[in-house]
Amino acid sequence: MSVFPAELPASLDDPEVIREHDWEAFCQLTYMENHWDRPGWTPGRRSYHWMLTFDGADDVQQLAKRCQAQLPATKLDPVPLDALHLTIGRIGFTDEVTKTSVRAIAKEAERSLDLEPFVLGVGPLAGSSGAARFSVTPWSPLLDLHRQLTAATRTVLGERCSMETSKFRPHLSIAYANDRLPVSDLLPLYEELRTLPPITMSAWSAVLIEMRRDGHTYRFGEVFRVPFN
Repeated sequence: MSVFPAELPASLDDPEVIREHDWEAFCQLTYMENHWDRPGWTPGRRSYHWMLTFDGADDVQQLAKRCQAQLPATKLDPVPLDALHLTIGRIGFTDEVTKTSVRAIAKEAERSLDLEPFVLGVGPLAGSSGAARFSVTPWSPLLDLHRQLTAATRTVLGERCSMETSKFRPHLSIAYANDRLPVSDLLPLYEELRTLPPITMSAWSAVLIEMRRDGHTYRFGEVFRVPFN
């Protein structure tokens, strides 16, 4: 799967630079494509991921709800508010990674993670080839978190670890495309929704989850939570 946006923003810390970079990349797309047409996801298959979750982040959920209510429901499947998540990286499908390995990865992350809680800005609305999504800023602490969780995962899985920080582009998806959709049709609506101010929140921990696909919805359960220092 291609990385989007292909290039990093000019600054990893300036919120306005990151948000404009996300928006310009989305505006350059011709179409959104079906997010659910992805290899590997056969019926009943599950996957382990590192994530930030947004349970209890009421302001983020309300911003997502406001935007979701204006998006074309027949073409974009809204993410349930209790399933909003920022994917850090996929560890592997459950039939490829044992529970013993997952416990070892979590313990290694708990032992080695050296990161203080940090503040994130969530919003405004932007998008990718498969999702309507919020920009998330700044990127520096998220890239640092990705590097550290990658190292912990690779310590256990070795070359089977597929996480690569160079391909990580932080974002928070709020709806997934279920068909081909011209981006030009969405831009006037997006521009209106982009006037909603971003939300500020604190990130305190990373969560290792087990995810499944329920029709056109991701659902997941927490396996381990690793707090920041």
